[in-house]
Amino acid sequence: MKLRFGTLSLVAITLLSSGCATMSKDECQVADWQALGYEDGAEGRGLSYMGKRRESCAKYGVQLNTSSYRNGRDEGLELFCTELRGFSEGRSGENYAGVCPAGLEGLFLKGYETGRNLFIAKTAVEEIEAAIHDRELEREHLLDDMTEIGAQLVEDEATREERVTLLADIARLKVRHTELGLEIDDLLFELTQRQLEYQDLLAISPYPQ
Repeated sequence: MKLRFGTLSLVAITLLSSGCATMSKDECQVADWQALGYEDGAEGRGLSYMGKRRESCAKYGVQLNTSSYRNGRDEGLELFCTELRGFSEGRSGENYAGVCPAGLEGLFLKGYETGRNLFIAKTAVEEIEAAIHDRELEREHLLDDMTEIGAQLVEDEATREERVTLLADIARLKVRHTELGLEIDDLLFELTQRQLEYQDLLAISPYPQ
């Protein structure tokens, strides 16, 4: 018999929404094992979830119904192991635990690979953007430091030795400021390349964005 959400009890629906393998005594006592198996399958969870549920309920003297759980999980996997879900999982950066049966895994992996490539490309863009932001922020801090040191230079009480040290500090900060500017230029060039790669992947993707 196919499992339908309309047949789930209120307690089962509550358990489904929790998404947690650790179960309380009350949850174990009223558990709909087929519904829980369906949830775990529909979320692409490995069989380790069944073990965790069994372990949780064993503490309260409640035995997991393996047959019902597996039946529900098999039905849930039919919902999870689709090409579009594979694409969604891959694009979200989710790891695939190899849960799909052989007859469904091919299409799932086809979508997953496309989504994963988009995720990797987008992550590369975001990492470069973050690197540029960090260097721009450092440059701003360097300018603030140089302004502060410059103010110290014109103070009447500064000795000759202190002025020499302050001038050396400013020179060092200027060198770093220039280095950061060159690094930003390189990163901007790389960012353009990675953005083009990401846009190309989006353009050829057969899946809805």
